[in-house]
Amino acid sequence: METGVPDVKTTSLAAFASQLRLWRLQMSWTQVEVGGKLGYSASLISGVETMDKAPTADFAARCDEVFSTPATFATLQELVAREAYPAFFAPVIPFEREAVRIHGWELGPVPGLLQTEDYARALLEAGRPMDSRDEIDRLVAARMKRQEIITGQTAPLVWYVLDESVLRHVVGGPAVMGRQLDRLLDAADTPGIVVQALPFAADNHAGADGPIAVYEFAESPSVCYTECYGGGRIVEGREEVADLMTVINLIRASALSARHSRDLIRRVRTEIDG
Repeated sequence: METGVPDVKTTSLAAFASQLRLWRLQMSWTQVEVGGKLGYSASLISGVETMDKAPTADFAARCDEVFSTPATFATLQELVAREAYPAFFAPVIPFEREAVRIHGWELGPVPGLLQTEDYARALLEAGRPMDSRDEIDRLVAARMKRQEIITGQTAPLVWYVLDESVLRHVVGGPAVMGRQLDRLLDAADTPGIVVQALPFAADNHAGADGPIAVYEFAESPSVCYTECYGGGRIVEGREEVADLMTVINLIRASALSARHSRDLIRRVRTEIDG
């Protein structure tokens, strides 16, 4: 989600900037020359060196290639990207990457792993009105980077239940929301991804307290993450994790089947088109 940074310069970003400048000077290259070799503008090279711009994964990969530093810049860029998340959410990123199964219940926005870029941008702009465009770009790029988790060869099973309000709340306007619903339909038809919808008609469901995510691992105990406005909580206690997994299962029992959930998404999609 990355081309800008907050006012506080992060340690990883400083390390990346320092390495880029050191390698450039060692090769006796100007910023213009480095930009030409990397396929980026000199102004971007300058921005990264001064920490006014954050490097993308492609930028880091090109640096490793041009400077013959396998994985050096890529590793630093991954750390920079991780710092794009709020402190309360950053610990969740390794859980997503290591999980073999991800179970989720959402009654706010579409889960980040299934968001389109335009939907993510509209959501972030609405919630962070004081952020610059560069800062929003950085957050969007980091969110899109997270989605590699569900497209790789070792992708986890992902099973989400979405409240009907998630489908009907229009984010970014009808066109953006329409493409987001198309993305959900594509995801629902993808092996390894299950999407269910909890309709408004569902009575006395168990999920009113807020969103839940449960991460199951091959060789480690499961971990839970719950979130409220402006914060989140990681749950590791075995009994509490089991209780939250039970809540998710109760929600699934109240939700529409996967097939009927796709029908509801299509119906909402049609209504948005008018």
